Amino acid sequence: MKILYCIPTLEYGGAERQLAYVATALARRGHEVHVACARGGPLGEQLISAGVRLHTLHPHGNHDPRLIVRLVRLLATLRPDVVQTNLTQMDIVGGAAALFTRTPWVLRESSAGAMYPPSWKYSVRRLLGRAARVVVSNSTGGDAYWRTAGARERRVVPNGVTLAEHDLSLGARGHDASHAGESPRLILFAGRMDDAKNARALIDALALLPPALDFAALLCGDGPRRLALEALVDELGLASRVAFAGYVADLSSLMARADVLVSLSRIEGCPNVVLEAMASGCPLVVSDIPAHREVLDDSCAWLVPPDDAAAAASAIAAALITGDAAPRARVARARAAQWPVETTALAYEAIYRDTRRQPATTAH
Repeated sequence: MKILYCIPTLEYGGAERQLAYVATALARRGHEVHVACARGGPLGEQLISAGVRLHTLHPHGNHDPRLIVRLVRLLATLRPDVVQTNLTQMDIVGGAAALFTRTPWVLRESSAGAMYPPSWKYSVRRLLGRAARVVVSNSTGGDAYWRTAGARERRVVPNGVTLAEHDLSLGARGHDASHAGESPRLILFAGRMDDAKNARALIDALALLPPALDFAALLCGDGPRRLALEALVDELGLASRVAFAGYVADLSSLMARADVLVSLSRIEGCPNVVLEAMASGCPLVVSDIPAHREVLDDSCAWLVPPDDAAAAASAIAAALITGDAAPRARVARARAAQWPVETTALAYEAIYRDTRRQPATTAH
């Protein structure tokens, strides 16, 4: 098959990493895989090295009308068997281009309904998405959103993890086990710095940790709240203990060193970073939300209310001090083994084969 993926950028976000994993796996299975993006990013080199063909469209801003023109031309030239769009910008312009060229269209939903407050762009996305041949969600929350929206057909395919990559992390973790208990203990966060990912709650929790507990916290990622979060760290007197790393290419090596990964998101689809931490054997403190409950429970993580800093501080201290962290991490690792990226790629391959056989439709 000839498959075209459309995504805004190729940065290190969860949706971008999942696309890179699946596109790479399908290219290795002999499919002709193309990726179109508005702007490039560091994942581009990984895709090219796997034999994926990259098309960077270079619009002048997010609302440049030439973006849809360039996508229509690309679709007319490539004539792919199926096009999959990822994230709002490409769900709108890529979806419209697919409908215009009568190309079978798969829309991938990577979040849940609460991520889409009333706005014109989300309304347009929802309306166009009803005309997609199939909407593939990575969580039941996303699937519920499109059930309400009236999607033509829906499937659920959870995110996959690259278990071989994380096996190396497990080896490193086992090698470093003799160092357990040494200071400082490493607390890790990875995600977009916005209200949904809720890094603010982690910083508030860090300020409540016992004074005698020697720790260092590393916050990976970027986003609209980063400057405010850095100011909060200074205000709380945590600057000597908390560092901001921006986007990080090799999260698995950090997970191998971390004593706990904390994710206090208010909203998630299928939490990519959490799955990767599970595969790495990294202990977890996560928010008690449905998306996390789909993959974790109290036997393999500490689950706390997303905005309860005191509860989060207590759980982080328990993960760092008590002997419960390693047993829970082993259970989590076993669960992560249920979602290898190869299985995810096969699920998408089957959806694409079914999709290209369906009769064409038009938008309503």
